[in-house]
Parts: sequence; C-alpha cells; structure tokens
Amino acid sequence: MMMLRNSNRLTVIAVLVIGGLLSGCSGGEDRAEAESPKLGRCKSLLGAGNVEAAVKTTDGSDVEVSGTPQASVLADGLVREAKQWQKSDLLDNSYTGCRMDVFEGDQLSGTVDASVKWSVLSLGLMDDPKNSRTWRQVNKTVYVAPEPGPARMQLLAACAVLGATASQSSDLPLQFEVSGAGIGAELRWELLRAFAQSVTEEMGCTTPPVIPSVPPAAT
Repeated sequence: MMMLRNSNRLTVIAVLVIGGLLSGCSGGEDRAEAESPKLGRCKSLLGAGNVEAAVKTTDGSDVEVSGTPQASVLADGLVREAKQWQKSDLLDNSYTGCRMDVFEGDQLSGTVDASVKWSVLSLGLMDDPKNSRTWRQVNKTVYVAPEPGPARMQLLAACAVLGATASQSSDLPLQFEVSGAGIGAELRWELLRAFAQSVTEEMGCTTPPVIPSVPPAAT
C-alpha cells in the first residue's frame, strides 16, 4: 500500500513538471506570435538590440510599423535600378527600410525612419567644398554625414553591381539615412551602420563597402 501511494505521488509530480514545461513553451510561442512580422523585419534590418533601444528611448509602449520589406526585396529593387542607370539619369526613388511610430497612449512619442536610395551625389563630388563640409570620408568607398539636418544621419557607400555601367559604383553610390529625434547620435549611428550592412550584404556588391564600427571623428 505504501509503494502504491509513493507511485501515485511520483506520477502527480511528473505531470506537474511536464505541464509546467509545456506551459512555458506555450507562453514563449505566444510572445513570439505577439510581435508583428514587420517589427521582426525591422529588427533584422537594423539589429534587434538597436530597435529595442530605440523604442525604449522614445518612452513609448506601442509601436506602429510601416515599410520594412525584407533586405532581399530592397536589394532586388536597387540592383534593378543600377543595371538600368545611365549617366544622364537622376534617380530619386527612395525605399523605406523601416519606419516606427512609437506611441504612449494616444500620443506620438517618437518616430524612427530608415531609408535608402541611389544618390545623385557621386564620389567625385565629395571634394567640392559645399559637400566636404557635410560629408566626412571614412575610406575610399564610404562617406558619412553625421548631422546634415535635425536628428538625421546619412551614409554614402559605393557598391558596384554586376551588369551595370563601369562607372556606376563611383558615379551612383548608395545613400542610407536614419532619422529620429530623441534617440541620440550614437544610437542613430548603430541603426544606420546595421542597415547599410544588411542591404549591401544582400546586394552582393562586387567590392563590398567597408563600413566602420564608429563614425569618423569631427574635424
């Protein structure tokens, strides 16, 4: 009789333990499903930690996301444009990588926007005084404009596309931009750097741009 009671007790404990484990797994799945696919793509493009920090910094509890195609979709559109480009063209199609509007209740507490396009600025124009005041050279293929406007940061990167004209990489560089008041220059840079790396890696530039871990120091 004693052995039977011990056996029953062990069975109950086993059921409780398994039930708790299953409940924990279910809770994790529910939390994963609660995150919108668009916010997940934002994290993929801009870095999960960077996105979470940006939302936290803007003091909001609810996030509305727009844009955010996958990196491969952004890359396909940009590569297609580069292959069709001629020197007489002035392309200005801008692609939104991620836009997050952060709310606290009904009040908008902050917005973070990341976009990319082929620039009308060539690398040869960077020596022009009016451009050199804004853009700082990082290396032969990358320039950064730390604060071209309120709460904005930009990065110019050469990316040669197979099938495009020979001068495309220098005459038609990529221009990335991240804007967001209140998130601070350091976080804006982290978002911008991660965004540029995600897109250029997906594009398969013949000579990948070397994007630094920190922006160039002010001169």
